[in-house]
Amino acid sequence: MEEVGSKILNSLKKRQDAMNRFKAKKEAFLLNREEIRKNIEEARIIWEQTLEKLPEHEFKW
Repeated sequence: MEEVGSKILNSLKKRQDAMNRFKAKKEAFLLNREEIRKNIEEARIIWEQTLEKLPEHEFKW
């Protein structure tokens, strides 16, 4: 009977380890995604400021 109990315990430990790895990867992904969003927003602001500095007239052929 102890063999069955130790197998179940090992299985639960493996499952917990897998869940911890998953949570760590998910947290890293969410942080990375937020950093990318901040970079995109910063680039958008820089782009708008650059467009404001350009002359108002368009090139006409």
